[in-house]
Amino acid sequence: MSSKSSSKSTAKRGPLEVVDGKNIHIPLYDAGGGKVLLAYYAEGRRKLVKCRDRESARKRAKELIEELAKGTAHVATFTAKEAAAVNTAVDILQPLDIGLTEAARQVAAAKEILGGFGTIEEAARLLVAERQRQHIPSKPFGEVVKEFLEEVKPPARSYRHWSDCSGRLSLAAEKFATVPIMDIRTIDLEEHLNCLNRRVRTKTGIKTVPGPGKKATGRNRNNYRGVFCNLFSFAQRLGYLPRNIETEADHLREAPGRDANVEIYQSEEMQQILDALPDKWIPFATIGAFAGCRGAEIHRLDWKDIDLEERHITVESSKSKTGKRRVVPISDNLFAYLAPYAQKTGWVCPHYSHDSTLAQEFGQAWEKSGIKVKKVTNGFRHSYASYRIEEVKSLPQVAWEMNTSERKLRDNYLELVSARKLALWKKIMPSCPLPKVSKILPQAA
Repeated sequence: MSSKSSSKSTAKRGPLEVVDGKNIHIPLYDAGGGKVLLAYYAEGRRKLVKCRDRESARKRAKELIEELAKGTAHVATFTAKEAAAVNTAVDILQPLDIGLTEAARQVAAAKEILGGFGTIEEAARLLVAERQRQHIPSKPFGEVVKEFLEEVKPPARSYRHWSDCSGRLSLAAEKFATVPIMDIRTIDLEEHLNCLNRRVRTKTGIKTVPGPGKKATGRNRNNYRGVFCNLFSFAQRLGYLPRNIETEADHLREAPGRDANVEIYQSEEMQQILDALPDKWIPFATIGAFAGCRGAEIHRLDWKDIDLEERHITVESSKSKTGKRRVVPISDNLFAYLAPYAQKTGWVCPHYSHDSTLAQEFGQAWEKSGIKVKKVTNGFRHSYASYRIEEVKSLPQVAWEMNTSERKLRDNYLELVSARKLALWKKIMPSCPLPKVSKILPQAA
């Protein structure tokens, strides 16, 4: 048994006995196998002596007491509890090759220097970050934005996601174009969001409308914050910012409260929508409502991503908004609507050059349903979140299925529904025979 492992076990069990003499106390510990370990402090360091049995340990302890009493070495007297605490402290310091006295001196000096401003650990992290900064090349904010937009452009991410990031970062890229991203502070970003100018597209390009800007609030502000956090995390990953610490964007204030415009569909509304939609839009609408996928993600889905036999939809990383792969279960009502249209390969819904065109085309088909539009396609996703939460009673599970965070799920999508409403939602089924039945699933009509 090593000295290190022995000291850990003795600290837990306490001494077998303590040999006293001349105001000196030396504890004896069980070292296993009948052997006994005695511990004492001399010359400012902890020392261990292993003896073959308890009697020889007592004898050696008495000899040490005589030596220590004569001043040939120094030993501190501790209670059993104090000795265990000291042993633990020495074990913690041993990998660092630093003595207990030196550690105490450094802690005392650091506390005095801090003067109550933060902890020693926080000060150490800031020092490391500053040293990292000194070795990080200066990278202008405008260039970082260009690289970030290049990474998230289609097909890596959806056109809509790229367009949103581009629009939200364009003003900041113009304002901080030559400022190193390391020098941008939270207060700079806050001031930027408190005075956003409007940009318009002209024949000669995109121009900023002159005049006082408008303050970003509510959901709009949180969306800006999310894009800035993604940008600064990207900069960390590429080595333009110190790693392992929070970025300046992480400290941006979040707008409180949930989006008042979040609405969900009732079962009778969804039934009416699906009964009125043209056949080509049924897979698109049902995957949104019963699987919670984003409209842009459904736009990229191929029938080979849908496994009706295993009852799941695979959203590959290249088709996900955030670039993360996930698998979403297929419910009974979603199965009933998808089975008649199932193919081995091919686009799941009508395909266009941009996701925005998809939303426009779907909106035109929507008008025939007679139901008030609730964020067009996002109303389906909002509905899935609320009904699914009631079904599985687990925010983390639904957040994973929808490829979002629990916070966003709670703030942006969640509207609690009752068990009765959930039961009605699960009963939504085709009201009449659908046009064709898959050859591999003839039983689904």
